[in-house]
Amino acid sequence: MNLNQLRYFACVGRLQSYTQAANELHVSQPSLTNAVHRLETELNLTLFTHRGRHITLTATGHALLQVVQTTLTTLDNGVAAVIAADSQQPIKIRVGCIPTVIGTYLPKILHEFEQAHTRQITFELHSVTTERVLRGLAAKTLDLGIAAVDGRRPGVLYHPLLKQPFIVVVAPNHPLAHRPQLTLTDLLPYEVLTYTPDLLIGQKVQRTLTRQGISDQLDLKAVYPDEISIAGMVQSSTAVGLVADTLYLEAFDLVKVPVAVPEDLRVIYAMYRADNPQHAYLAELFKLFGQQKRK
Repeated sequence: MNLNQLRYFACVGRLQSYTQAANELHVSQPSLTNAVHRLETELNLTLFTHRGRHITLTATGHALLQVVQTTLTTLDNGVAAVIAADSQQPIKIRVGCIPTVIGTYLPKILHEFEQAHTRQITFELHSVTTERVLRGLAAKTLDLGIAAVDGRRPGVLYHPLLKQPFIVVVAPNHPLAHRPQLTLTDLLPYEVLTYTPDLLIGQKVQRTLTRQGISDQLDLKAVYPDEISIAGMVQSSTAVGLVADTLYLEAFDLVKVPVAVPEDLRVIYAMYRADNPQHAYLAELFKLFGQQKRK
């Protein structure tokens, strides 16, 4: 039994998928499968049950996963603390941020924080999707995440940064362009373009339309990955776009119309794991986010 086997098992156990774990760990699936099988053989334990391509942790697997996760966290935090104490280099905080926020006020705040902690802190900024932010936090390849999430995960601390409401975008000559506000039923005569359900934001749209009792009535085309692709299609057609109000839309010749929906489409949070070794710095950064929000 070695450290790699334990890390591989911890990742497979958390995701309960060899395919997803291999992608997250950047290893081949056969190598990952063989490593976990060797661990089971060495320990003489059955850690997973197999049903076709699906795997599920056994009760023994669950028990071992808790032990391994606790042990790896202790080890990683201890190693990070020793390195930080012995090193003259600044601590690097890895930040994963969704593209719609990365170019707004975030760089200014991070730069301000770096200036206040000269030679102590540096930031490594990555523009990634919400899904990759969440995976990075879970795998500890990211220290701080900036993304839109609906639910909260245990062991993760959250700070709300901004809210993006539902809006409708239409071409300037569209019949709805001069309306001060719209309801979802106003969209019934038109083709409605929105996000693919493969994305978390697309799933939020689908849930909202279902709760409003209009999901089956709309001529909905939910196949688009972002506001850019939706806006590009809308500005040269009679279709309407049901989207979040983001900076991406400013590049297009479109009219934005508020839509009466009793919830925001996207709430963007800063988040980090409570067991992160840089907890003190991240908590201080949360305070700075709060101060900026009040300005």
